[in-house]
Amino acid sequence: MTTTNIVGGSICLFIALTPGFSHAAPVKVGNYVIPSAFARSLEQGMTVPVYIRYNETDEKSQQKVADAVISLVDGNITVKALTLAELPNNAVLSGKTRALVEKIRDVKFHDNTNIELSNDARLQLNVSSFHLEMIVSKDALTEAIVARSSLLGPSSVETLSNVLNYNFGTYYNDYHNGSSTRSYLTMDNTTSLREHHVNINGSFYGIGDSNSTSKLYRAMYERDYDGYRLALGMLDTWNVQSIASLNALNGGKIYGVSYGNKGSTVVENTSLSLTPITVFLPAAGEVHVFRDGRLLSVQNFNMGSYEIDTSRFPYGVYDVTVDIVVNGRTINSRISRVNKIFARQQAAGIDQLSWQLFGGSLDYDRVSYKRNHYQDLGNEQTWIAGGAASVTLAILSGLGLKSTLYGFGNNAVNETDVTLNVNEYVSIGNQTLVANDSSWRNISNINLNVPEGYGSLWASREDSKIGNRLPMQERDNYSIGGTLNLGKFIPHGGSLTVSQTENRYSGNKYRNLDYSTTLYSGRYATVGLRAGIQRYYYNNRNDDGRQERYVSLDLSLPLASWLSMGVSRDRYGSTQGNLSARKQYAEGPIKSVGLSASTRLSGEQYYDNNYSVNGNLSYDTKYNAGTVSVTRSADNSTNMNFSSQGSLAWAGKDFGLSKERQRSGIIVKTDLTDEGKLAAKINNRNYLLSGKSNFIALPPYAQYKLEILNDKNSEDSFDIVSGRKQELTLYPGNVGVINPEVKSMVTVFGRIRYPDGQLAANTDIHNHIGKTRTDEKGEFAIDIDKKYPVITLISANGSLCEADLDLEKARGAAWVGDVKCATQTTMAQR
Repeated sequence: MTTTNIVGGSICLFIALTPGFSHAAPVKVGNYVIPSAFARSLEQGMTVPVYIRYNETDEKSQQKVADAVISLVDGNITVKALTLAELPNNAVLSGKTRALVEKIRDVKFHDNTNIELSNDARLQLNVSSFHLEMIVSKDALTEAIVARSSLLGPSSVETLSNVLNYNFGTYYNDYHNGSSTRSYLTMDNTTSLREHHVNINGSFYGIGDSNSTSKLYRAMYERDYDGYRLALGMLDTWNVQSIASLNALNGGKIYGVSYGNKGSTVVENTSLSLTPITVFLPAAGEVHVFRDGRLLSVQNFNMGSYEIDTSRFPYGVYDVTVDIVVNGRTINSRISRVNKIFARQQAAGIDQLSWQLFGGSLDYDRVSYKRNHYQDLGNEQTWIAGGAASVTLAILSGLGLKSTLYGFGNNAVNETDVTLNVNEYVSIGNQTLVANDSSWRNISNINLNVPEGYGSLWASREDSKIGNRLPMQERDNYSIGGTLNLGKFIPHGGSLTVSQTENRYSGNKYRNLDYSTTLYSGRYATVGLRAGIQRYYYNNRNDDGRQERYVSLDLSLPLASWLSMGVSRDRYGSTQGNLSARKQYAEGPIKSVGLSASTRLSGEQYYDNNYSVNGNLSYDTKYNAGTVSVTRSADNSTNMNFSSQGSLAWAGKDFGLSKERQRSGIIVKTDLTDEGKLAAKINNRNYLLSGKSNFIALPPYAQYKLEILNDKNSEDSFDIVSGRKQELTLYPGNVGVINPEVKSMVTVFGRIRYPDGQLAANTDIHNHIGKTRTDEKGEFAIDIDKKYPVITLISANGSLCEADLDLEKARGAAWVGDVKCATQTTMAQR
């Protein structure tokens, strides 16, 4: 078509309202003529969107990939600059294409319509709608692959900060021959500067008693950064074990150092398939994934190459059918393999060798556990040194290998762990320990999940031999069991579990049979049944065994209530009736209250009373959480327990308390008054904010996205002026401080009068954040910041008067009734 068109519409309207554009000459672009006025505007430069389109389709694209600044230079349309837009679910340009795009500076269009970037990409000016299209081939794109692992970035907290976790407990026992009270306090303190931190852990026992004691368990410096972990100081055997297994030691302390490449700063995405499944869509569409003919997932994508999100797919190795659907039509279908090996659940890098070296001075107890020859040889201080390595291989559904070689004193020890996930149903594990004093230990286990949820089987075996020096206990036992899902065969069939455990070293055997089912589940209640039999054999001397039986009826009611009634028979032939009740609360400091009681129904009486009672309560406040329990036993003894936990944090001049026990966190300074409440959304979890300041305890070695929001359950309305969104990376001991600017807003309704009592009809009202106008009755509605509750009335003759509103107790919205304003002179005198 050769007809010449003139660009019009909104562009022409813009030109008509713009002075001084009538002298530039018109410009021809393809089949269009740009009016002279618009050409003059174009000379000044303008920003236009850039949309991406696949070269084998003619459909108009709405997928924006960039913004371009274009200008008219000497009669030629020129791209002055082009900025790529990093949008979610956007097509990813290949590195070569991206480099070409980012280099575009003052490039002229060929015939004012095209710029050839490469054989696979070009820019085209769409004059009718005045935007750019980036027309690409498949080779100009790269697949949007999600990284399987990433390194945690530097700490967001630049100053010194501290987190102290505490756990306090006390108990009181009252017996026939006296009473006793004991208390303890356990503290874990972490002081940090960016990625460096010092951790001290210890406990106090018998607080307030003359024989009180204290014990320091750990005092170490640690830096886990950029994939490498360094720990030095006084360590317990647990903190040495980034990889290493030290089962030949019965506790003890190590004064030394540990270093390796296994830490917490390598973040593994273990939820994705080991091998990415990628798809290419020539236009926006859907991807349908089927497994064994059943729809597994539907995912939407724009044009481009993408990785399918397999994070919600079942674990295992299996084939899926992938259909690409565009405009309701399947344009491509293929078979792909999902490889979500179970070993990835342990957050170990596949085929990557992890290693650790450690050494120092060891302080441990020398104990001999030989049969009938137990000896405590006292404390010994000696050297310790060793190393460990681990790797996970993509064999079957994952093969994990780990080995530790270490020595202390005259001992040399090797420990090896092997874990094989055969498929999604079968896993096998083995742990071995051998030492130069002839000690050895072997633990094997196998787990089988029957397909289709019919049940499971498991078995384990442990055998060992004690040598001459290692403080190890001899073991010779096995355990075997299985669960059968009877609900697969009959309605409300429930599940049956059978197991047997035997300790051949001590001659004890334990057999167990448990059955549970749901008899009824409805709107108002759920009724369940539990029953079981246990049989015990001791020291190979009682072949008949001693048997215990129980049957219980459980009733769950609305409003988080639970009631259980049952009968049990103990090994001595006594039958007891049991009753338990529990109530949970969503609001308030009390979170649950429970009561249980039992009474003897038949059989010989062994205690003073026929009954025993237990009551318990758990509480949860902003600053502290804990439990209280009281038990009255059948022997007339009374036991009372109280435990409490929380954390204290400081960063500079800011302090905070929390009910949670974590080694890092965020202090949010909200400066709220009265009963006002906000919410902090942190990584999709909501935390309630109230008062002047709030400390939110969070796990370290993580990146957090925080957003301050209005609480949906609060009557208050707040305007978060600044600091609404934050991103922080926290290491142990880090305490980030957030200070958002928050305004407490109230929508005020009322009727206003002049100082002489006359209604102020159809009059302007101002405050420091907005304005409104009264109606013919003098009524008004306006949003007010509670910190500045003053409104100004401007009369028709320009005179001003003001009213100071009492909004101290107002929340959300308030009717203030008749308000009489005062002249500014009167307000100033007040």
